[in-house]
Amino acid sequence: MQNKGAIKFFAIALALVSLFQLSFTFFSKRVESRARNYARNEEATREAKESAKGNAILETTIFDSIAKAREEYFLDSMANQPVYNILVRKYTYQEVKERELNLGLDLKGGMNVTMEVSVVEIVKALADNSDNPVFVQAIQKAVEKQRNSQEDFVTLFGQSFEEIDPNAKLAAIFNTVDLKDRVTFNSTNQEVLNVIKEETNGAIDRTFNILRTRIDRFGVAQPNIQKMSTAGRILVELPGIKE
Repeated sequence: MQNKGAIKFFAIALALVSLFQLSFTFFSKRVESRARNYARNEEATREAKESAKGNAILETTIFDSIAKAREEYFLDSMANQPVYNILVRKYTYQEVKERELNLGLDLKGGMNVTMEVSVVEIVKALADNSDNPVFVQAIQKAVEKQRNSQEDFVTLFGQSFEEIDPNAKLAAIFNTVDLKDRVTFNSTNQEVLNVIKEETNGAIDRTFNILRTRIDRFGVAQPNIQKMSTAGRILVELPGIKE
């Protein structure tokens, strides 16, 4: 009996905590619903019609722009306004927004896109787009291998280069202006491949950071930006974004 009482107590406590957490989402969505109603009223419709002068497509575009601007204005004005009172604590819109549940794409909808950094082009650029026949063949062979392999492109390129000409030296191709401080004519093929991997990984990291910085700058709520297992691919999920 004591165990049943304890289970019941924890079940009730868990339910209350869950309701409390859900309440932030409820009040956040209520404010956003008011913002949409404010943004898409008769005044916005009239302004769009007057500006479009009979052009239906232009009217829709102008209306969407006006509505978006009005909605952002409403939400900005509500940022520090109390919207949720509980006991002696008052939460502003900004605070409930920070505490709302992350609904994600499944529940909220939005944009989902996979972006890919072209590692092939990075390797070519590091070699100053060399026309060395062994290099060109190794690139082509690595591209073909990658279609049915989980290995990263640089590894496949190294394997292909070795298969085409075991005596060929990568150092002779990659001793370029950009890499001359790290690749010498005495560098082994593995040492050159390690440098290429560092450079390609660095390019992917820079791309990832640029994407994250730009998305954060636009204030997208709860974005999901992550590197995928396939080298060079970056997944971007933006809940609630339509454009």
